[in-house]
Amino acid sequence: MRRWWGIALLFAGLGAFALLVALSGPREIWAAARLLPFWALFFLGGLELLGLTFWAASWMALLWGAGIKVPGRTVWAAALAGYAVSYITPVAYLGGEPVRGWIVARRTGANPAAVAGTLVWDRVVAGLVLLGFALFGAGLVLPLLSPQQRVWTWAGLLGLGAAIVLGTLSFALGWHWLSRLVAFLGGRRSRWRAFAQKIREMESTMHGLFRNRLGALGTALLLQCLSFMCHYFRPFFYFGLAQGRWLSWREMGVYFNLNAFLSLFLWLTPAGVGTAEGGRVGILGLLGIAPAAALAFSLTYRFLELILVGLGFAIASWYGMGAHVRRGFGILRGLAEAGNVLVYGVLLHPRLLPRFFNWRFRQEDPWKYETSPYEQKKYAQKLAILPKKKDGRTPPYQRALDLGCAEGLFTRQLVEEGVAARAVGVDFSPRALARAREKSIGLPVEYHAMDIGEDLPEGTFDLVFCSEVLYYLGYNRLTRLAERLAQKVEPGGHLVLVSAWPAAKLFHRPFLRHPAFKRVAEHVEPHRTRPYAITCLERLP
Repeated sequence: MRRWWGIALLFAGLGAFALLVALSGPREIWAAARLLPFWALFFLGGLELLGLTFWAASWMALLWGAGIKVPGRTVWAAALAGYAVSYITPVAYLGGEPVRGWIVARRTGANPAAVAGTLVWDRVVAGLVLLGFALFGAGLVLPLLSPQQRVWTWAGLLGLGAAIVLGTLSFALGWHWLSRLVAFLGGRRSRWRAFAQKIREMESTMHGLFRNRLGALGTALLLQCLSFMCHYFRPFFYFGLAQGRWLSWREMGVYFNLNAFLSLFLWLTPAGVGTAEGGRVGILGLLGIAPAAALAFSLTYRFLELILVGLGFAIASWYGMGAHVRRGFGILRGLAEAGNVLVYGVLLHPRLLPRFFNWRFRQEDPWKYETSPYEQKKYAQKLAILPKKKDGRTPPYQRALDLGCAEGLFTRQLVEEGVAARAVGVDFSPRALARAREKSIGLPVEYHAMDIGEDLPEGTFDLVFCSEVLYYLGYNRLTRLAERLAQKVEPGGHLVLVSAWPAAKLFHRPFLRHPAFKRVAEHVEPHRTRPYAITCLERLP
């Protein structure tokens, strides 16, 4: 029942989101989004990362105040993992707390009840800051409201404030109301009494922090304020950089106040899909900002948030959270890689990629191709899927092409293991190719520095590998590559494509639909963190 309810909420949010996009106009939204300079995207992304860092530092102050000495990198990683889970969990943005608490408790061996106490204080402090921002915004907004609207605004603020202040006092003064309530409800049942005892330990940690480590709470409060500032100044910087419109303090007050109330309802749909967009369109509409521009603002931050969510899931998978969860994260990661078509094909200029990869290859084998069991298994599977097998001394293929060869490890294997008589490697990193040539002396292997989205080596080939590079091209250049390879692969030759699964359905589609190729084999490897697909195509006569 819970699963179906979650699915219903997700579709409701997606429906609301689709309706907003349709009413605002996709072209108008895209035109508004393109007003933001490309460099400003990095600035806004850095601001999001800074806000997350302030939040992690706030929690670390509470952990240290409770006597839990944990490295900053562990706290930051745990906070990012918790952020990712909270982002998609429809439980009032509290879904990630068990995740980050579990990571810290596992890494430090600390008492889980004590860690839980710091997590609750973290949420209480966040509530106090939220209340403060709402009151600040109300002070700027109230003069603009009618008497009736003022009454409703004050009623909402008082209700929110009473709940937050009451919770703060109960934990700070050691009333232990939560453990007493659990013990009362459980009666004499041993499990309930044990649970109530754990809650009492948590409450004792929180009370001790207030009595003995008030400075830690003050530091956490200050850092949470800075984190909220990074969040609430989103429209100020976005519309200032995109449209040259810098919102006034009074306009920011409207956003402060109403966004505080909106944040109470974002949990209604997973990741706030539809809810957040609708709320922001309404709030920004009060400031005279068109729905298309408001949706462009919201979608830009969705993109930045999803980058952090992806990193968070990678961290959660790295720390280990059960086979089924890891597999789910792997599928999500593989699906999310389809977004690389947009990132590399639309947002990122092709000239920046060679510079990035050349910088990445400043150290040898940065992706651990030579030592990674994951990569070694992939190499073996790419060779095993070939229809032509080695038989005797004569290689089954005469001239092979390895697109995106990096330092030439797999390119060398093709000739060393007798798969091809000659091999050609292509990459656009001069550093990688320099190492590849050094390691291939004496072998019938040659290398070319070129961008496969623009050009390919001369001559034809009876075997071509295109492994883990298609998403760097963008969809338009991807279709052009399919056309070029149709001219380069000899009739009866084979083209092997490797991409993350299930994003491979998108990346491999231009080749599968091309009339010059037919699929002869395919293997999907269900890896727990990054599944992938290997597709073998044959060039028709």
